[in-house]
Amino acid sequence: MKIRVVAFASATDALGAAERELELPAGSGLVARGERLCREHPGLAPLWSRLALAVDGEVRTGEAALADGCEVALLPPVSGG
Repeated sequence: MKIRVVAFASATDALGAAERELELPAGSGLVARGERLCREHPGLAPLWSRLALAVDGEVRTGEAALADGCEVALLPPVSGG
């Protein structure tokens, strides 16, 4: 299955692009995708535990199943005043 990964702020820098398409085995979830991304883009590893993850616009925690064609967004924490 193919999924689209979109990254924001520091996650974009770590991923090396604002958007990537990934081919994953059917039935893969967020954990498998995260392990692969961190392996292929080591700069994501230190950010991973602080990222919020959204699947098709809905923030998810823990393991979530991914479907062909879904969008996964990597959302770093935001600070400001």
